[in-house]
Amino acid sequence: MRPSPTSSPKPVICYLAHQLNPGGTERLVFEMAKALARDYSVLVCTLEGPGLYGYELRKLGLPVYPLWRSPGVDLNLVLALRQIWASHQVKLVHAHQYSPYFYAALTKYFYPGVKLLFEEHGRHYPETKKPLKNLFNRLLLVPVTNAFVAVSQEVRERLRVYEGIPSKYVRVIYNGIPDVPPLSPEERAGLRQKFGFSEQDVVAAFVGRLDPIKNLPLFLKALYLARLKAPHLKGLIIGDGPEREKLTSLARALNLGEACLLAGFCPDGARVLQAADFFVLPSFSEGTSLALLEAMAGGLPAVATAVGGNPEIIKDGQTGFLVPSNDMPALAAALLILAEDRGLRQKMGARARRLYLQRFTFEKMLSAYRNLYENMLSGKG
Repeated sequence: MRPSPTSSPKPVICYLAHQLNPGGTERLVFEMAKALARDYSVLVCTLEGPGLYGYELRKLGLPVYPLWRSPGVDLNLVLALRQIWASHQVKLVHAHQYSPYFYAALTKYFYPGVKLLFEEHGRHYPETKKPLKNLFNRLLLVPVTNAFVAVSQEVRERLRVYEGIPSKYVRVIYNGIPDVPPLSPEERAGLRQKFGFSEQDVVAAFVGRLDPIKNLPLFLKALYLARLKAPHLKGLIIGDGPEREKLTSLARALNLGEACLLAGFCPDGARVLQAADFFVLPSFSEGTSLALLEAMAGGLPAVATAVGGNPEIIKDGQTGFLVPSNDMPALAAALLILAEDRGLRQKMGARARRLYLQRFTFEKMLSAYRNLYENMLSGKG
């Protein structure tokens, strides 16, 4: 899709991301682009292909420009971005994650009038310190950046340690999600029946990309251990990704059989999640998990590893349980507590729902970004 000259009465904002296939960051870009198109003229650029969400945005009339990055550092992207920004008279660029930010910051040297925002959603695991990279960031990228955002305090700290970006420059804006319409009792019963669960079963569910960073083998092993005392406990894994075959083999080796269903990708995972009784997030690393927020919005308690932004979202012992990373006995013990206590699940789920409404709604997040955009555009940010 080639850029065509535009002149808009609204300020023009460009979102820059890796790609827009289903994922947490990608979904946020998709939802923010749709919502903020009422206030700004919005276009999206992707380092790779447009992805499924990119095609959906095009259907809504929003321009999406895939840059088809070559392997390694592709400096042709700098020229391509400059052409697109100049053609659309872009005023503000919101770069999601480090690689898009890297290219956006370099492009700003050739298109200096644009305001640049770098938002970090999450980090790789494990990470190593790279002093030369930190020096490069401080000397070349930080000076041309107008604002920095992290989705949790923990991500803010990791930007300091692993990217050399001083914490004083980075504000925290927690992710938010649209509210999740509650399922009727009939709808919930129908979904459980579809998945092969009875009303007597207690279902622990995960929703997300089946990626190594999610450490889903830990969930399967803890599920096996907890079921030795609570055979009515069942597992549900919703999503797809590179770990699916490995997880299928592990479930078979643990003889979980029908006790754990790998349901594949569901386009309406937040709705389907309400068929479960509680949520499980065994990750090695997290920013602000959208699936965790969806569970809270749906009135479900959660069991999660105490990593990344999880401790900033879950109130341990009140809205769910936090367990040490990669600690199978601790995770199994938490699963067992929730499997055996319906009243506790209901109390924790109600508290989680209230906390979502107080802190993690989509409207609250959008308001924070609108204020930031306006400050940046007016020269205050």
